[in-house]
Amino acid sequence: MKLAIRSVAVMLFAGAAQADTPAPIVNAGRAEAIEISSSSAMAVAEDYLVLPDGAEVAGSLRTITADGGLGSGRIALTDVALFDAHLVWAIARRYELDATASVLAKQPSATSEDILQGGSLTLRRAFNASVALAVSAGASPLIDLRGLAYDGSLFASYKKRLSRYCAFLLAVGGDTTVVRATNAIDTAAEVEGAAHADVLVRADDVWGGWLGAGYAIPAYHHGHDPVSEMPLDPQPRLDVDFGTSVQLNDDWYLSADLTIMDRGDLANPATRLPILDGGFDQIQIMVEITRRIRGHAERDRYRDDGVNQPPLQL
Repeated sequence: MKLAIRSVAVMLFAGAAQADTPAPIVNAGRAEAIEISSSSAMAVAEDYLVLPDGAEVAGSLRTITADGGLGSGRIALTDVALFDAHLVWAIARRYELDATASVLAKQPSATSEDILQGGSLTLRRAFNASVALAVSAGASPLIDLRGLAYDGSLFASYKKRLSRYCAFLLAVGGDTTVVRATNAIDTAAEVEGAAHADVLVRADDVWGGWLGAGYAIPAYHHGHDPVSEMPLDPQPRLDVDFGTSVQLNDDWYLSADLTIMDRGDLANPATRLPILDGGFDQIQIMVEITRRIRGHAERDRYRDDGVNQPPLQL
C-alpha cells in the first residue's frame, strides 16, 4: 500500500485556503509504503486536499538502499533508482484523478528486472476543507519471477489546522495486495488495516516540511509465498517519512523526502513480498520537481489578487 508524500509537500506553502477551496489531502501513490499525503507537493503549499483546478505534472527520482531483497547482496544507495512520472488532474469540482508510472532507471548488473515497474491510478474526492476519500488501484512486476502484484486501497483523510503555519493530517483505511506468479502453487493475498499521521509545517510562499509515521496490521491473508512456497506470514509494519519542499516560483516546486519502510524479515521470505518498491525493509530517498498547470479561473485569481508572488526565482 502506498499513499504518497508528494501532496504533503504542496499543502505546506500558500496562505490559508479560502472557504470554498478544498484543503490538502492524502495521496495514494508509491506502492507499498504506509504513506498518506495529498496529491502533490503543491497541496501542502497551497493548502488543499484535492486539486481545485487545472493539473499538476511531476517527475521524481528515487534511490533504494537495503540489506537485501534484490539479488544476492546488499543494495547500496546508488545501486537501484526508480523514475516516476506523475499526473494530477482536477476532473471536476472537488474530484481529482492521479496517475503514476514507474521505470527502473538503474539496477545491479547481476539482476535483470523489468524496466517498467508498474503504476497506479487514484480517484480522490474532497467533501469539505477537512475530509477527503481516496480509492486507488495499481500493479507492479514481481522480483525474479513472472507475474504481477495487484494493489488496491481505500483511505479517508482528515486535516486539522493547528495554526497558520502548522497542520495535522490523519488517514485511516485498508489495503489489499494480491500476488499472482506464473507456476506458483496458488495466488497469495493479504489485507491490512492501516493509519498514517503527518505533522505539516509551512512558511508562506517559501518552504514546507513534514514528518509522518504509518502503522499497518494484517487483517487477513491467504496462500503461499511464490519464492519459498511457505505459507504467507505477514507482520505488522511501521514506516517513517520526513521531507521538505521549496516553491521556486508561482508554478514550480522542488521537494525531497526520505522514507524508512518496514516489511517482514529478510531471513523469512514469507513475511515479505517479491516486489521491488516496498516489498522488503528499505530506505528510499526521493527528489521531485512539480509543475502546476492552472485553469483559467485560477490564473485570473492569481493575476487579479497578486497572490503567491515567489520570493525565489530560477
